[in-house]
Amino acid sequence: MTVKVIPSHSIKAFRYRVFCLGQDLWNARDPISRANLALQLADAATTLARMEVQAAQPFSSSPSYSLPEAGHR
Repeated sequence: MTVKVIPSHSIKAFRYRVFCLGQDLWNARDPISRANLALQLADAATTLARMEVQAAQPFSSSPSYSLPEAGHR
């Protein structure tokens, strides 16, 4: 059996991280745990959003849509 390793700072790893943290947040019962998970989720989602914007930059020259700058609306 071959084990596939995903680099920890890849966009795919952050997608998994955001998904898993979201699931954990839904299942958490303790308010302190939910608060900590929410903070971790916010951090991971922010990083993922920046990575997604960078990944979409080659496509931003298309006239059909434009991307906002990371961190701006």
